[in-house]
Amino acid sequence: MDSSGVSPGLLHIKLLTLVLMLGFSLLCGFSPVCVTRRATRFSSDPGSRQRVLSLASCLACGVFLASCLLELLPDFLNHMRDTFSRLHITLRFPLSEFLLAMGFLLVFVLEQMLLAFREQTCEASLEKQALMDCEDRDAVHRSRTVEDGRSHLGLRVFLLLFCVCVRAFLEGLSLGSRRERLLEECVTLLLYKGLLAFSLAVRLSHLALRRTLLSGALLLFSVACPGGIGMGMGMGLDGTETGAQLLRCAVEGLTAGIFLNVSLLGSLRQESGSPGHRIHKVAFLLTGFALVTAVLFCKV
Repeated sequence: MDSSGVSPGLLHIKLLTLVLMLGFSLLCGFSPVCVTRRATRFSSDPGSRQRVLSLASCLACGVFLASCLLELLPDFLNHMRDTFSRLHITLRFPLSEFLLAMGFLLVFVLEQMLLAFREQTCEASLEKQALMDCEDRDAVHRSRTVEDGRSHLGLRVFLLLFCVCVRAFLEGLSLGSRRERLLEECVTLLLYKGLLAFSLAVRLSHLALRRTLLSGALLLFSVACPGGIGMGMGMGLDGTETGAQLLRCAVEGLTAGIFLNVSLLGSLRQESGSPGHRIHKVAFLLTGFALVTAVLFCKV
């Protein structure tokens, strides 16, 4: 064993997991992007591409929903209970639920602040619009509606990317300091992150992000978990520091609330609200939910 008390075998497994995690996440993330762009070149029907992206986006919504309800929320509640039990503190206030609510409401507050800012910037042009004819006013109104929709879209894309990257980094940090059941945890996490990378790529492709933004988002997510593994190995964390545990619980609670809002009121509502192929969308959403359930079942 080395000076940090980690056997060479465990160290090699962690290093191998770090490399595989990075490569597999990049592969799963950029594969649907490349396939989609290649299919667009050779397809003469743009409507078929939108239908495929819509169904694949429903699959991604199921993955995100299951990740939040079956993985992120239970882990957060368990960490809260274990942390305060270790400190011999009995909570009489629903702190876990409060953190979830704060994360959930944070999305609503940010959206309303963004809308209020846009309304203030548009008030100066009201007098100018009053001098226009009806067709010009209708064109300006449609332009403002599209801009408001893009503002909502940009905020939710940023929050979705923030949640999955923070969660991936925290999981990598835990894996980097783990010394028990390492191989099983590495395999499960590898499959889970590959599934999340695929879903994130599909979701961002459906939202028609620019190529540079899409590539940067996938690269950031792919680096988050290996970065957490490397930091956990380098710092030699044992996971018992009270301050670190309390900070992690707070971050996990806020992230879970944000993720719940984005996945339920954002992605899921958007896909279910669009007309056409509703039965197929439900089937793909349940498939995504079942895939995450199967991967998490491997932990048992």
